Amino acid sequence: MERLLYLLERAVWSWPLLCLILGTGLYLTVRLRFLPLRRLKKAMGLLFRPGEGTGVTPFGALCTTLSATIGTGNLVGVASALALGGPGALFWMEISAVTGMAVKYAEGFLAVRFRDRDPSGRPFGGPATYIVRGLGPRWRPLAVCFAALGAAAGLCGVGTFVQVGSITACLSGYLTRCFPGASHVLLAGRSVPAAVVVTGLGLTLASALLIFRDIRVISRVSALLVPLMGGLYLLCCLWILMGRLQVLPAVLVRVIRGAVRPEAAFGGFFGAVSAGVSRGVFSNEAGLGTAPIAAASAEGVTPAEQGLVSMTASVFDTLLVCTMTGLVILSVEGSLAQGGSWAVMEAFSAALPLPTVCARGLVVVCLTLFAFTTVVGWSFYGLRCLEFLTANNAAAALVYRIVYVVTVFFAPYFPVQSLWMAANICNGLMAVPNLIGILLLSPVVIRETLGTRRDFRRLISCKRLIFRRKTDIIKYNQ
Repeated sequence: MERLLYLLERAVWSWPLLCLILGTGLYLTVRLRFLPLRRLKKAMGLLFRPGEGTGVTPFGALCTTLSATIGTGNLVGVASALALGGPGALFWMEISAVTGMAVKYAEGFLAVRFRDRDPSGRPFGGPATYIVRGLGPRWRPLAVCFAALGAAAGLCGVGTFVQVGSITACLSGYLTRCFPGASHVLLAGRSVPAAVVVTGLGLTLASALLIFRDIRVISRVSALLVPLMGGLYLLCCLWILMGRLQVLPAVLVRVIRGAVRPEAAFGGFFGAVSAGVSRGVFSNEAGLGTAPIAAASAEGVTPAEQGLVSMTASVFDTLLVCTMTGLVILSVEGSLAQGGSWAVMEAFSAALPLPTVCARGLVVVCLTLFAFTTVVGWSFYGLRCLEFLTANNAAAALVYRIVYVVTVFFAPYFPVQSLWMAANICNGLMAVPNLIGILLLSPVVIRETLGTRRDFRRLISCKRLIFRRKTDIIKYNQ
């Protein structure tokens, strides 16, 4: 089974998909006249605009998106990318984030531009909605394809197994190495740390408390946890990097050389690009189609403004958190050889002025919070996809929630490596129908974005002309 998953992952994440992801981002960046880079300051200023109506605030929608994107991919995914593709994978991860900002902008724009409302008046939308409403009913099979893959990925891939499996694997290794005498229980003929079983039960109960609630509750919890966990982790990474300023130039040289002059020529180049882009997409989900599902719930913003807010997710997720993780791992000698979450643990324990048990425990806490918010965020994504498929059937939504919680309960007892490969396959398959829809609707995004900017300039010019004429009349009367 692992061999089959490996072959499927290599087939999905081959050159066609890599070119589609990077090419779509580059195309939108150029056609939008590098708007994501030019308007980043304005995007930051829009984050705290108050919401209106029955939806959520733009900041709440962003935090819901970040809660699902900032997960194990920011720690385990970065370490795996560096192990697979070498230091150059970090460079291509950044490239996927920069080009992904334009894709995120288009996703947020289309989510608000073509969203719909449920019978209670609350807004909803996403790729499936903007494909049907923007391209017409004849494109419904493409929307159904995305919704089916999204519901399956939330239930069996990115949303549950990978996150919970990574937590339990990290916690199991932590207890085994730091507390060799920790008690174990026998499950299905396998010895499992008792704390892992307790953690699985705790995650199941905590997830159930939020999964059965409304999007506004999820957004409020995300707005509390995301800044807290992200701030704590970034402070630790900054402390480590400030103490290793002398080795950072050498680390950056390794990253650039690994990206453009890999040791294994074409094979190494492909490994760096594939690992970097796939883990970058796993982390920031640019082009995956999940972020517009949360963006469509935001009220009080125009499509262009929500597009600007949505693109900041790539900045916070990949350009900050993933970059910090990669630089910390590469700057601490020997940490990369540990692999997975232990690469970050070894870096923290070697560089932070804390006892080894505390430093490693800090990584466990951060990873647990990251993964928990991802589990909750993806439950909302999967549910929205299912509602599109079943025309908002309440019974189907209830069954999906129950099955989702049951999957969280059983996720700790599956092999992590196989789960990562399955999640990467789901990611790649989800991205294809969404990127096709974005490319087909890109003329709408470009025309209305740049047209709005030109209209704004005309308005300013008219106001200046009126002001000049009023000034001339006053001078004449005087």
